[in-house]
Amino acid sequence: MNLLTGLIFGTCALLTALSTAICLRFAHRHRPQFRLARRARIAASATCCVASLLAIPQIADAIDNAAGCNETACHLSDLSAVVFFASLQIMIVDWTRTRPYVRTAVAVRLLLAAVVIGLLVLEFHRADTTNVDLTSEYAHNGAVTHYLVTYLAYSAIAGLEISVYSLRLALAARRQRRAAATGLTIAGAGGVIAVAYALSRCGYLIAAQVGHAWPLRLQDALSPALAGLAIGCVAIGLAVATIGYNAGPKPENG
Repeated sequence: MNLLTGLIFGTCALLTALSTAICLRFAHRHRPQFRLARRARIAASATCCVASLLAIPQIADAIDNAAGCNETACHLSDLSAVVFFASLQIMIVDWTRTRPYVRTAVAVRLLLAAVVIGLLVLEFHRADTTNVDLTSEYAHNGAVTHYLVTYLAYSAIAGLEISVYSLRLALAARRQRRAAATGLTIAGAGGVIAVAYALSRCGYLIAAQVGHAWPLRLQDALSPALAGLAIGCVAIGLAVATIGYNAGPKPENG
């Protein structure tokens, strides 16, 4: 299982690194009023690359040993994922909101992300990670459940917003910019898969509490597969959308 997980997240790291490079390559060609969306897109790809690297079991074990604290890499990966989601939300906000409302909308999403990060840090220190892991295997541990539910609830909310607005943008762009619309559709699909990932893990936690959980091996296989698909779709979607916007006439969005 560790080999498969490493392969999945290693591939995700490569895809997100490539997506970051593509976003950086075309960053200077966009209109200045969407500078925030450009920076958020680059930040999303870069932090997702970090999160993917930290989720590779061999790298995670090395970091945990160096830090002298079990699950340190998992915790840092989750925090990076929160930044990833927040960056995507800010990108979407800059694309879809009128100028007077951008600052307020961005501030709300930054505040939510900051609260989630604060809660995750607090709940990580409350969990006895010396004896437990932050995984579904320890669903009966209250501290682990609180940590996972906080992370997964935020992931579901952010993934839902990203998917809805990405698909709306794709519909608006489908006639004039088909390549960009395709990229946005793929990114929107990634958001949908992220919601499915969060719901599947939350569903397992709830089922475990009431004594009707499905086999742990199934959940352990499902979770990295869904996470990998979500990351891959978003990374590919952002890259295709960026190339698509730059391949055609001067874009209206960043």
